[in-house]
Formats: sequence, C-alpha cells, structure tokens
Amino acid sequence: MSLTFILGIFLLLWVIYDFFTGRVWLHREFKRSEETFSYWLVLLLWLAVAISCFYWQA
Repeated sequence: MSLTFILGIFLLLWVIYDFFTGRVWLHREFKRSEETFSYWLVLLLWLAVAISCFYWQA
C-alpha cells in the first residue's frame, strides 16, 4: 500500500467522523446546525481531497 492510499483511508474516516459529529474544520470550525452551507462545502472539499488520494500515485 502506498502512502497516498493510507492517507486517503485516513481522510475518508475523518470525513465520516465529521459527518456524524456535525462539525468540520478548515481554518476554523464549521457547525452543521449554525452554518449549513459552509459545513457541506468544506465537507465536500475534504471528501474530494480524500478521493483524490486514490488516484494520485506518489
């Protein structure tokens, strides 16, 4: 397994954790109950980064 594959798995687990807690971090915390649009935008950003780890070969 490559480092990027392991990183992708870690980031996917982090996205799942953020989904269930309703909080996500970028440069600050975004809460689903307070900033719905920003929460989903940042969550999708982290999901895209996680998925890209499976396509990018180091």
